[in-house]
Amino acid sequence: MKITYNQILNNKPLPKSCLYLIYGDPYHLINEIESVIKKTLTIDTNISTHYIDYDFSLEEIRNDCESTSLFAINDAVILNILSSSIPKRLSDYLQNLKLCKGITIILKFTKQINSVKKNKFLDFVEKEYVVLETRPLNGNNLDLWIKSKFNSAGIDYDNKSLELIKEIHDGNTSSMSQEIYKMSILKPAKVDEYLSSVQMTSKYSEFDLIDSILSQNQKRSLKILRYLKDSNVSEVFMLYLLQNEVRKLLYLRQNLSPKPYIPRFKQNQYNTVMSLFEPSSLEGLIRRCFVLDKYIKSNSEMEYIWDNFEEIVVMLTSFPHHDMIQCRLGYEY
Repeated sequence: MKITYNQILNNKPLPKSCLYLIYGDPYHLINEIESVIKKTLTIDTNISTHYIDYDFSLEEIRNDCESTSLFAINDAVILNILSSSIPKRLSDYLQNLKLCKGITIILKFTKQINSVKKNKFLDFVEKEYVVLETRPLNGNNLDLWIKSKFNSAGIDYDNKSLELIKEIHDGNTSSMSQEIYKMSILKPAKVDEYLSSVQMTSKYSEFDLIDSILSQNQKRSLKILRYLKDSNVSEVFMLYLLQNEVRKLLYLRQNLSPKPYIPRFKQNQYNTVMSLFEPSSLEGLIRRCFVLDKYIKSNSEMEYIWDNFEEIVVMLTSFPHHDMIQCRLGYEY
């Protein structure tokens, strides 16, 4: 069975004791679907999480999928696939697994699936279990999503509020979700007046740039970067900002010490984004930042610095991520 995110918004019931395969774009909607599935689980459900890369332990997954917990009636196993295809030995195992009652398996792809139309494993899951696909929301589907968020947060809204929040955040669902969460705490008396004031005072900051990069919204990220350039943000500060984020992702990806401080509410975003990169790609971006630092300090080739910033932002928000990066300053990695 195949279910779309729009059907989830319309409260389509989900089966229990099932294998769910979730894929698509944007990734934060995949996380929302995971949350919806988790809400169908009982309070006593034991949840285990695995990250599937080239050297994962099939034995650990087998133990979680086939043996129930001593302290829980139900078990849920979350498998985060860190590549664009499922490893063959995991695919073979799941296709031959007889799912026990009380076991729920959530299979999440952090990257776009290769050859969706010719994917035998995808066909198997769609035939035997449930496939859930996310796509960027627009039009009526976007309005439906915003309304569901407002309703879940207990916020009274009107059509003006609906249009304002879309305009302020360029239709970005991740940014709008954060804005609605903020309103659920502030509890403004009139939502449309609150959003109007946000619109009047809203100016992009460096934090908006980082949030947009973590949301993998390339169009918005470039828009914010150009705004910061026009606002005369210094090249030194911008380089520090981008280099610091790349370093965080590299340390997380390679599990290096000391671990960078990540606010709890952003940990899922960072873990998701870092899984999209090979370490060599992040190392290449770090080297590029070192080269840019030399040019900035020598005050040479300054007209190309912001072009390079744009290219770094594109690299951080593009699929696939390449190991080799050509620098406009003439330096190749």
